[in-house]
Formats: sequence, C-alpha cells, structure tokens
Amino acid sequence: MMRNVLGFVFCVGAMLISSSGFAKTEIVSKTVTVTSPKSFAHPATFSHPALATTEDTTFAPDYRWPVDISRHLSGTFGETRSAHFHSGLDIKTWGREGYPVFASEQGYISRIAISAVGYGKVLYVTHPNGYTSVYAHLQRFRPDIQAFIDSIRVARGFLFEIDLDLGYAENRINGAPNNPRFQVNRGERIAFSGSSGIGPPHLHFEIRNPEERALNALEYGIAVKDRVPPTIRSLMVLPLSARSRVEGRTSKQAFRGTTTDGGATDFGVVQVDGPIGVAFDIFDGADEVTNKYAFYEAWLIDHGLIYEQGVEQGVEQGRDAKPETDHKPGNHTPTDADTVFYQRIDAVDFEDGGAMFFDRLAGPGNRRRSYQAFFTQEGPSIPFYKQATKGPGVGESLSSNAGDQRSFELVVKDYNGNTSRAFYRLKQQQSQPPNTDPFQLAQQSSLHPSDWNWQTNWVSINDSNTSELPHANTQWIQHHQLFTMIRLNPDQPAMLKSHDQRIRLLAEAGSFSDTLSVGVFHDNSERPILGILPLPLPQQKPFTIEWFVGDYLPALDSLGYDQESLALFKFDPEENSFSRVSSQLRGGTMRASISGSGLFTLWADTLAPRVSNLKVGPTVFGGTGVHLNFSEEHSGIDTRASFIRVNGKEGIIEYDYEEDHMLYYLPGWTADPSEPLLIEYEVVDGSGNRTARRIERSVP
Repeated sequence: MMRNVLGFVFCVGAMLISSSGFAKTEIVSKTVTVTSPKSFAHPATFSHPALATTEDTTFAPDYRWPVDISRHLSGTFGETRSAHFHSGLDIKTWGREGYPVFASEQGYISRIAISAVGYGKVLYVTHPNGYTSVYAHLQRFRPDIQAFIDSIRVARGFLFEIDLDLGYAENRINGAPNNPRFQVNRGERIAFSGSSGIGPPHLHFEIRNPEERALNALEYGIAVKDRVPPTIRSLMVLPLSARSRVEGRTSKQAFRGTTTDGGATDFGVVQVDGPIGVAFDIFDGADEVTNKYAFYEAWLIDHGLIYEQGVEQGVEQGRDAKPETDHKPGNHTPTDADTVFYQRIDAVDFEDGGAMFFDRLAGPGNRRRSYQAFFTQEGPSIPFYKQATKGPGVGESLSSNAGDQRSFELVVKDYNGNTSRAFYRLKQQQSQPPNTDPFQLAQQSSLHPSDWNWQTNWVSINDSNTSELPHANTQWIQHHQLFTMIRLNPDQPAMLKSHDQRIRLLAEAGSFSDTLSVGVFHDNSERPILGILPLPLPQQKPFTIEWFVGDYLPALDSLGYDQESLALFKFDPEENSFSRVSSQLRGGTMRASISGSGLFTLWADTLAPRVSNLKVGPTVFGGTGVHLNFSEEHSGIDTRASFIRVNGKEGIIEYDYEEDHMLYYLPGWTADPSEPLLIEYEVVDGSGNRTARRIERSVP
C-alpha cells in the first residue's frame, strides 16, 4: 500500500506573509459606499474601501510610467502568486536589465530595502498626499542612493539584507519628515531595472495609500493599450458537501464551452445535486503581448428557473419562469436584482494574503490555482468581493425537484471595458441516498486514505461512498497505519495527539481560518512518512509538529545517514523531490514548523552546493568584482554563512536567484592588474553542507 501513499498529491497550505517579505505594520482601513466608475449595476449596489489621504488635499498626482523602455505588462494587479495576491503591476523589460527607473511622482524616498527573495532591491517614494509608489526587483539604485546604502551595509558588517526606514512609517502616523534625505521630482531617475528577489527581469510597480493598502495602478493613470477582451476558458463546478454530486461525481468537474454566434461562451447544462459552487478559469490579454492577466470586474447573474420547451410556464420561488428560448445568449446588463456575485480587483491589504487560497482554486488533477471562485466560503473575507449572495447553485443546493433547471450568465470586463460573456444551466439530479456512517468507509475500501477526496468537513472514497467528518476526535487503523483526526476551531488553540503517542500537532488560535478536521498518519514501510490531511489545508499560521522517530533511526544509521544531518523534508513522490522544512531532531523526536499539509519524511541532504564559473571583472556598481555561479537543489543557500573574500578582505555579497549568481564587491575598490588576487569562498546550504576553495586570480 505504500505505493498508494507515495502517489499522494498535495498542495501547500497558506501562510500569511507580506509580499515584500519585510516586517509588516498594523493596518487600519475604512469602508464607505461609493459610485463605481465602471459598474453596470446601480451605484448603491457595490462599495469599495476609501482611499485615505493626508491633510495635503491640494496635491493632485499625475503618475507617469516609471520606465520609458516599455508600456507593456507581464503581470497585472490581483493575480495569483505562491501565497498572496499580486500587489502591483509587472512591467516588461524584455528580458534585459539596467534600464533607468523614474519616480512616478514628486516626493521623497521613504524606504530602501534589499532582500534575497521577495522584492529584492526595492525603493519606496512617498508623495505629498501620503500615497507611496514602490519600485521592486531593481538591479541597483541611483549612484548616490547606492553609495548611501552600501556605506551602511559595510558599517554593519557587510550585510546583504537590509531594510532602512527613512520616514515611511512616520509618514503614515505623523506626516512626512521635515528634511528627507532624498527628495525626488516627477520623472527623476532613482534606480535601474533588474531581476533581484525573484523572477526574470522586470519592474514591479505599486501604488499604496497611507494605510498600507495596495491599489490597482490602472485606476491611477498607468494605462496600457488594450482592445483584447477577457477569455472565459472553462467552468468548474464543485460539490460542497458529502451529499453533493456534479454529473454524478463527488469530485469537482471542469467543462469547456462552445462559442455562440454572438461570440459568447455556452457551457451547456450541468447536472448537480446538493450544495455546489462554481468557479471560472478566466484570463485577460492586451495588444502586442501574449501574457495572460487577471480580469478587472465580473458579474454572475442568476436568470432564475426555466422550463423545457413545450412545458407550460409558471411561477417558481417568486420569480417568473421563462421558456428556454428566452435564455439564449443576449446582451443583458447586470442589475442589483439579479446579480448574485460581483468582483472588482481594485485594492488589497497585505494581511489578505491567505484569502488567495479560498478565492483562487486549482482545477481537477492540477495544482495551479487558475480558477476564480464565485461563491462564498468559510474563512477570511475576500477583498475583491463587492457583492456575494448565497443562493441556489451559488453555494447552496439548486432545488429539491428532479429536472429543475436554472440559468446563469457570467459577464467579465477588463479595465479598458472590453467585455466577454458566458452562459450555463444547472439541472437538478435525483437526490442522493443518506451518507455512510463516518469511517465505516475505512473498513469498506482497500483504497489508502491518503488517496481519498478530503475536504475540510467531509470526505469521499468514491462516487458512492461519502461521509461528513465527525465533530468528535476520531481514530482508526487501516493498512496497518494509525489515522487520527481532530476537529479544530479557528478561535481556539489545539493539540492533536495520535493514539500511539508518536505524533503531536500544536496549533495557535488563528492558525486556521475555517472550522475543519485535520488528520495525521505515519508509516515506515519503505521510508519514514508523515502525512497531514486535508489537501490543501486552509492555514493562516505555521503550526508545530512533534514526531517521535527514535526507533526509525537505527535503520537510517545502517543506510549511512548521520543523525545530526537528518531533518524533516517535504516530499513530492511524483517528482521524487525534497524541500527542507525548519526542524530539529532532539532525543529521538523531530520538531518542525509546518506551513502546509502534505507528505513529509526524514532525510539528510548531504550534497554540498556546486560552484562554477568564477570570474574577476567589472560590476554594474563600478570597480572590480568577483563573480561565481552556484547550484543547490534541496536546502537553499544560507546567505548569512556564505562568503567571498579577496586578499583577506570582506566585501558586500549580492545574490541573484534567477541566475544562481553570487557577486563580491567592495565600494571604491578597483583591482590593480599587476596585483595577484587570493580569492577565498565558502558557499553553505541550509543543511550546513559547504563548498570552500582558495584560488589565485588576476584581473584579465
């Protein structure tokens, strides 16, 4: 049965982080009702957060493009990222670095930061109205700014990562400082574009209000040429309870549509039973590029119950029933009466990061979260939902009468007003029989529980056998493995302890955003395996796992594993890959901080980083530098332990993870061609493996 365990597909749970990777400030936001400039519906229907300003209300910003090389985007606001919503616009630099970056408006530089991941090198410019524009993934700063930050890095022991507040927090609390160090004018050069932090070369650009809320820059004059309407690629229908079915299945189902004569997408009829939700795979485009973007606005419209042709019309649930022919694709304008779901991707708080795992859903047999949910769920509030109403086919059961049909329409727009439409009908199937009693399922199936369809409140083995998960703690044995489940309340701390005392799970209050059942199991038939269910886990904070593995250690010792090198790794059996988890082995117990469900195993990364292509030459900062490339697959590079020295002198080390590149430079140093250089380097990974060398070189 271990083969089935190793076939277990998992997704990483949500850990709430700021997209910048920097320390976050407590945020207070306001909400008012305003008129949406691009709403089809009545203005009173929808609202969005107020854009707060400071006392300087006379300043009217006119944000310019921050680069001159491009007016094309590789990513838009609100798109899906690994653990958060995208908080800005990604501006294309056509795969190259070093283009001048300009201040989008007048103001002062209020923050400078450098990190290994996240935003990389980033500048914050605060404007007279208290708003801030952000410029990230930079190659380097303007020379005087670069000299300033480098002087501090040298004084602090040649730091790589640094975060300097030059009035950023003060601006949000008391207003701008009286004498900012770097004042800038609109269009003044402040940096050069690059690829620091993460991703290929591009410029990440944001606009934030004084409450640290990221805003969609398209609403503030950063326009793109766009005559391309959004594409509604597929419809996904999801069962939401143990009695739910979609086309007779207990798993989510995706459907492709056909194009009508009017250019709309028709997904036809989908048979459902029980509470269901819908989601759509939608992407936008623009002129002259092939990138796929997030849409701007979308309406889900409920046209009500319909009857097959030839059946007498009637009145059902207070809504006039209409013939099927009245529901052919048209040009309906959404109204507050029939719109059941409305989204506008306009603003997001960094604390909303975990909400992405509820708003963006993976398709059947896929980990990529390409589907946008159009139904409410237990969990964090979604910042883009302006109107969300539960109803038949939208988070609830369609009907109780077999054969009933309900017609829906989706209207999607981009910021330039290009519009696409889609239609589908839901048809009530015959009601399902009562569900199997909890965990009698385990005795009825040879399928390993890790291969069941786990949800937060229910589980299914197959399309016939489903069960609501019990509210009481539960344990059972199957395939010689002990499975333990505990019901968690998000407002309370929790401890799960397996019946054999080998596993403890410790979670703080607020670790999860939903009331759910969490399960654990362990196995040692081929390698020590720890499994955590369900998949994915709607998680907001890391939790602690303690796993007693003392009796596994002799077998691992016989295989040549040094106990001191053992750690907990997340294991992907499909790729046979390992990713290190922060963990410690003490007294036979492995203690780890876990940020998502999945399969975990004991493993030792004994492979030292590989180093190649060492060169001495000029740098983009001026002067001479030492360049090398590294390769590390499992544990990542420890930037605090790794170093390069030249003739015994330390310097500033820069890391580029897109190119797996390290650079040594010392401000003001230019090597003399007649001087031999003794270069020492040591590259250390997260498991402590080291590659070190001393080599003599000269300037070519």
